[in-house]
Amino acid sequence: MKKLILLIIALSAFTSVYCQPDPTTKQRMKWWREARFGMFIHWDMSSVAGTEISWSRLGPKPLDIFNAPAGAVCDSSYDNLYKRFNPTKFNAAQWVSIAKNAGMKYLVFTAKHHGGFCMWDTKYTDYSIMNTSYGKDVIKELSAECHKAGIRFGLYYSPRDWHHPDYGMGDNSKYETYMNGQLTELLTNYGAVDVVWFDSFGKGESINYWHADKVLDLVRKLQPQAVINNRCNYFGESKPILQADFDTPEQQIGSYQTNRDWESCMCVVDAPGGGWSYRTDGHVKPYDECIRNLVSCATGDGNLLLDVGPDATGIIPDDQANRLAQIGEWIKKYGVTIYGTSGGPMRNGSWGGGTFVGNKVYIHLFESAKNSVELPLFGHKLLTVKNLTGGKVKVEQRKGKMVILSTTADRISPDTIVELTFDQPVTRVEN
Repeated sequence: MKKLILLIIALSAFTSVYCQPDPTTKQRMKWWREARFGMFIHWDMSSVAGTEISWSRLGPKPLDIFNAPAGAVCDSSYDNLYKRFNPTKFNAAQWVSIAKNAGMKYLVFTAKHHGGFCMWDTKYTDYSIMNTSYGKDVIKELSAECHKAGIRFGLYYSPRDWHHPDYGMGDNSKYETYMNGQLTELLTNYGAVDVVWFDSFGKGESINYWHADKVLDLVRKLQPQAVINNRCNYFGESKPILQADFDTPEQQIGSYQTNRDWESCMCVVDAPGGGWSYRTDGHVKPYDECIRNLVSCATGDGNLLLDVGPDATGIIPDDQANRLAQIGEWIKKYGVTIYGTSGGPMRNGSWGGGTFVGNKVYIHLFESAKNSVELPLFGHKLLTVKNLTGGKVKVEQRKGKMVILSTTADRISPDTIVELTFDQPVTRVEN
């Protein structure tokens, strides 16, 4: 009995520390929830080869089980790409301008990916951009431009490091010291860091192998306002056990989820095995698909973190920049239906979905939607109906359902938007 009581006490303590909602989360997440749309940037010396960042490094991947993708580069060649990396055309202000004109409200930059190459002035290794011909701290420039332009600044850091000799060795303590030292640099030398985006820890034996709880504590101490993704939560195939702020479905739209924040990270480029970094064999996704992805995230009550891959000179290629500019033009017209809204009030689907704020509901209808779309009643008096994208639209009530009627002639690709205004603020409904 005594052992049982001690076990219950221990489990209670664990739950109180790791599994309970953080009372400060709502305050930290407010801007992020309102933003809905951000830019992800994967960039390092891998852009010289034009192959996938880190994963195209052929050879052992400690604590991982993945094979090298097509187009892999042998370790000795990959690890020396930095000697040819000289991005003299890098212009932080230009990057931030592209993000801002696209309607993106925050930016997350890869400080270090799994290959171990560092994109800032770190004292912990010579394997960094400071030892290239370029020799400048790009994070210093990029963070300064984001702060100047009012774009929230975030940093991606991969705990994996297939280049570092101490990674995954013994009890991993030497590498932990290295990792936490680098995180301290990143979180103290560049002003406000609003997003800390970890990629998954390597497959360790347990939580104690990585001491990820201490990593989270470090972030909270140095940047208490920062929002943190959930990828420091996983160990092997186990379920999340540490509290973080949002989930991160990858290369797919997250499911409708209103009880926990989420963000889909997706590439603007399609390429075999990825498309995160600059790829010579990639192509940009169609405009319609990009708009539907953004809308589907918002109607599912999530965010979209859309990735670009600058080339080896430091330029975001024209095809990527042009696609972002097109998205920005759409956002200028219809951003009111995205920014600051909640997903709903009902579940979305392949037909489209809804966003709402106050007494307004915005119904987004994709091409796959039928001319007659049934929705649940929202419990308030409907005052006005307006097709924001042009054309006629009609709303009827039938058998306890709200039915939106529109003809093909009154629909527009990729998204027809119908604004419903009610006499009272709307809340979510089950459907």
